[in-house]
Amino acid sequence: MNRGLNRFEQASVAVAAILSVVASGLALADAPNTAVFVLSAAALVALAWIVGVATEQLGESSGPKVGGVLNATFGNAAELIITIFAIRAGQLEVATASITGSILGNTLLVLGASFLVGGLRNGVQTFDRRIAGMNASMLALAVIGLGLPTAFAAARGTGSDAQTISDVTAAILLGLYLLSLVYYFRTGTGASSHPQVPHWTVRLAMGLLVASTGTVAVISDVFVGTLEGVIADLGITAAFLGLVIVPIVGNIAENIVGIKIAYQNKMDFSMVVSLGSSLQVALGVAPLLVFISLLTPHHFDLVFPTIQVIALAAAVTITALIAVDGESNWLEGAQLMAVYAIVATSFWYL
Repeated sequence: MNRGLNRFEQASVAVAAILSVVASGLALADAPNTAVFVLSAAALVALAWIVGVATEQLGESSGPKVGGVLNATFGNAAELIITIFAIRAGQLEVATASITGSILGNTLLVLGASFLVGGLRNGVQTFDRRIAGMNASMLALAVIGLGLPTAFAAARGTGSDAQTISDVTAAILLGLYLLSLVYYFRTGTGASSHPQVPHWTVRLAMGLLVASTGTVAVISDVFVGTLEGVIADLGITAAFLGLVIVPIVGNIAENIVGIKIAYQNKMDFSMVVSLGSSLQVALGVAPLLVFISLLTPHHFDLVFPTIQVIALAAAVTITALIAVDGESNWLEGAQLMAVYAIVATSFWYL
């Protein structure tokens, strides 16, 4: 069996390298913001694809649980890095919207597309409703964790008390996420899948993963540096940029993986990738950014715009209603994607 890159994967690595070099070169040459933005975004998409394939190879023989967590973790790496640079640059509105957009994108767009594609291909699909129910309740807790600091700030202002509530909430959410991982790996729930033999060696997968993630950090700095100019040049809002564009760029790898494995009728794995990624962002990435931001000139908190919290609550509600029976079909996928389209349209005009 081949234990290296196939031709398509070799081409993907070459394209990612070329786009990264060109985007960095244009940034150093003070090229137009829009050109640098487009090329750096394309480079991040290509790099995210490589990260996704590498993590998929590492988790191929580990079953749906480990593989799904690996994919969600490294799939969120690009967006985490982008958001850190956005906070450092003072683009707090973009950073906040990207957190909301990532959760909405995974629970509505990616899960919806997975249900749609998987349903059209396989008919009614099933998954472990206990794990789905736990994910839905954890997402509801995440909305509470983001909503209460927002409500307090709206009632009392964004003073030191609001910051303290945000910091304490962030610590609690991080602890809750770690407990959810312990529970997830200790339970016997979830469909078992026959392990597949990866066609990459572990050394090759780890090498590409480390190299790609390092390059993502470099290109993320270039990408974030164009945001202010792009907002002015294209006339789009920072909220829409953060809510729709940044999450799609940062999460493209896990999005494709989630849809692909739903097409293969591996719905437990697909649910782990989509809802697991949302949980990781809400309970892990967002609280982590609160503490990482202490190392930057700009302090990130869990005070979100009210409309974003409302959108999150709506997304969690419909996801819980659809997942409660442990079955999915293509119509439910279309329903989730319709809600995402409504939310994205609202933020375009916000």
